[in-house]
Amino acid sequence: MDSAVPFYSLGEWSEKFPWILAGITYKGSATDPFDLRLEDQKSRDRMERIWQSAGFGGLVRIPQVHGTDLAVHDSDLAGLIVLEDSADGHATSGPGMLLAITVADCVPVYLLDSENRVVMLLHAGWRGVASGIINKGIELFSERWQSNLDDIYVHLGPAICGSCYEVGPEVFENLGLIPPAEPTPVNLRAILEEQVSNLGVREDRITISEHCTLCSGGDFFSHRKGDLGRQAALIGIRP
Repeated sequence: MDSAVPFYSLGEWSEKFPWILAGITYKGSATDPFDLRLEDQKSRDRMERIWQSAGFGGLVRIPQVHGTDLAVHDSDLAGLIVLEDSADGHATSGPGMLLAITVADCVPVYLLDSENRVVMLLHAGWRGVASGIINKGIELFSERWQSNLDDIYVHLGPAICGSCYEVGPEVFENLGLIPPAEPTPVNLRAILEEQVSNLGVREDRITISEHCTLCSGGDFFSHRKGDLGRQAALIGIRP
């Protein structure tokens, strides 16, 4: 990725799996933040900059709705593609296709099958966590590519942390937790870690970013902080 794109690489995966590109953009310039909302041409131009500097044949975005629908990209897609149908995750085994989701407090979930060389990216807000989006991702690996759980790696990227994310009792109830009497912080990444561990993914294959989008120094957009912008999580198999 060139210097014009403010980008943090998922370093541990990049070293272990040099055949992938994985990471997340961040704000960058204080006067002209690298905002990747869908709404305007500037965001599209920035996505094109990412696609071109990454050296991939195509970059695919999905309209996210806090659900659990997943898309699979089997054929080559060229250029910058925004799918028409909504989804909150997508996957591919095709080289040269860069997957993107946008986040600002929700958890970007990176998954890969190291043996079959499949990558996946999920958008997990509390509704997605409550509805089992990570379970659906693991099921898709198994059903589509006959993945072995020992070959699956999961990384939970920068998101709002368990100290900052205060929610009401109804969210706890939807997450299957005992609801408190008043708004209380909840840790979505800890819940996702437990969910994927309970599915049988090895603990040494699960990693969690230390970054909080709200309290870790201001590198990331945070809706809870009043930002309207979004960063993009990215993963793809290098061409």
